[in-house]
Amino acid sequence: MKGTQLPLAVALTDQPDFEHFHAGPNGAAVHTLRALLDTEDATTLLLHGPSGCGKSHLVQALLAEAKDSGIRSALVGIDTLDTLQRRHETLPLLCLDGLDATPLSEDQAVALIRLLDARKPRAVSTLITTRRSANQLQLPRPDLTTRLSSFASFGLKPLSDDDRIELLRLRASTRGLHLGQEVAAFLLKQLPRDMPTLLGAVDKLDAASLAAQRRLTIPFVQAALGLAS
Repeated sequence: MKGTQLPLAVALTDQPDFEHFHAGPNGAAVHTLRALLDTEDATTLLLHGPSGCGKSHLVQALLAEAKDSGIRSALVGIDTLDTLQRRHETLPLLCLDGLDATPLSEDQAVALIRLLDARKPRAVSTLITTRRSANQLQLPRPDLTTRLSSFASFGLKPLSDDDRIELLRLRASTRGLHLGQEVAAFLLKQLPRDMPTLLGAVDKLDAASLAAQRRLTIPFVQAALGLAS
């Protein structure tokens, strides 16, 4: 076929595991998170941080590691809180990702309180993620705020510029791309600084580089992403 070369379907997809999470300044948070898999030391952990900081990736990584270790676990959502079954009270690991993604109703708050109270005396671990710390959440019941505030809590810290550049280069490397320091710094300067946008740009450059059979230079990146010079 003549003309533009079509890219082969060889781009690597990120696996939801800890290996593909660049902890940066959040090493202690990740260590505490993985400790939830210790069935002899049950813990309830509140993990908070802004959108795009990697909370959902960490939840999926924890669930994947639990599965590999033969630990029964489940991920529940806000919309299923009032339909939870008794088995959720005894699961060794239970995760609720994005508690404050949408406003919590009174019934959902009551259901969560009951669930947390039922799990408290058992040797089980619970992970809840939010965008804000417990005392900053706007919840329909103050007794839910009290419970969440009593849990161990870790806030994910933003990555430094050096961490962001390293993560971009690692992302490119997993796709067989060489992303030079200068080009990575250019991306950081030109694009919004949230990681989903930056990592998404590397994914686009992967496809563009394969199609054009070009290496990643600043002029090529400018053209591929439509960036100003």
